[in-house]
Amino acid sequence: MINKEKLIFIHVPKTGGTTINTAMNNSFWQTEVGFNYRHILPNKVSNSGDIFDPTENEKYLDFVIFMMLRQPIDRVTSEYHFIKERKEFIDLLQRKPKDFQSYIKNEQTNNGTVNFLKGRRMYSKHRSSEDDLTDIINTIEKIPVHVGIFEYFNESLSYFSDIAGIKWGRKIEVKRMTLRRPGIQEIPEDLIELINERNSLDLKLYNHCLKLFNEKLTHISKKKITFIKDKYNHVIPYCMKWCFFEFCLENKKFINSNLNFFKKLTFYLIQTKKIKDGKLFTKAWNKTFLNTFNHAFNESILNEKLQNCYNKNVDPLEQLIKIAKQIDDFLKENNADRTNYYRPLEFNEKLVETYSNKIFSSFLGR
Repeated sequence: MINKEKLIFIHVPKTGGTTINTAMNNSFWQTEVGFNYRHILPNKVSNSGDIFDPTENEKYLDFVIFMMLRQPIDRVTSEYHFIKERKEFIDLLQRKPKDFQSYIKNEQTNNGTVNFLKGRRMYSKHRSSEDDLTDIINTIEKIPVHVGIFEYFNESLSYFSDIAGIKWGRKIEVKRMTLRRPGIQEIPEDLIELINERNSLDLKLYNHCLKLFNEKLTHISKKKITFIKDKYNHVIPYCMKWCFFEFCLENKKFINSNLNFFKKLTFYLIQTKKIKDGKLFTKAWNKTFLNTFNHAFNESILNEKLQNCYNKNVDPLEQLIKIAKQIDDFLKENNADRTNYYRPLEFNEKLVETYSNKIFSSFLGR
């Protein structure tokens, strides 16, 4: 195996890099960004630029450098649905996107991979160029930089193992799964064309590296790796940072009005009730919210709709999304007494409803 000090992993955002980094280091979460782990620094600037500076290439000829690329349509879609409720990223954009289309059209989001590899800040106002692309491709071929392809994840990890001697575990947990995002097949054709147009340099880079990867495929000794993809593993870490409704409820005024309630509910379930299972947490969060809303707005039309939409046999995350949609749809209606529903909910331990693993399993089995 190659000396770890001679390994450099470049983690391009939204290419499965956290999964790779944690699997390499046998860690729960990604390690600190530095010389051997190139990613985004705390100031949101990429630390990869020196590698792809032609004048610096010679310094890296003795290193084994590898990274993953992702098809731009899929990467941009994933990025938008990941950052749209994260203020630390949205605030980097001069014009805040009101939807996916406006995000794609924003020049600060264009060719994010090329800008990252050239060492710029995330959502930099600097427009990437053909010269940037040339620098990157020349560096990939000269050093070389070994490029895996996200859509061939297993084969890419096997390739990295072959060229760097990395030993992967038989089971790898997929990190940073987006709780809700459309598949490529759900994206309208006009948006697909717009993404390709606005990310033409990223697309050229991806196609160039895909061609090189396909040429290597027949020589890769594919490893047997099982990827654990469970969105519920990400629920509690998500809720420790953001309100659970953030990813599925469009009405941010409702969230902000009840933020204190949501915080108390979340940390009561985690810290007092010691719930560690993401599914149990979601089930308890949903039912306690409905119990509390029923207590505060017992005879209201919205409460009736919310109680009627609840089904204990529905997948808990899907149930959460249905609850959010019911709130959004109702509060958009012109005849709704919207002001009344922004009255803050009060947290009450007596209204908390939790489930044991045994009971919860019986619910799902019905």
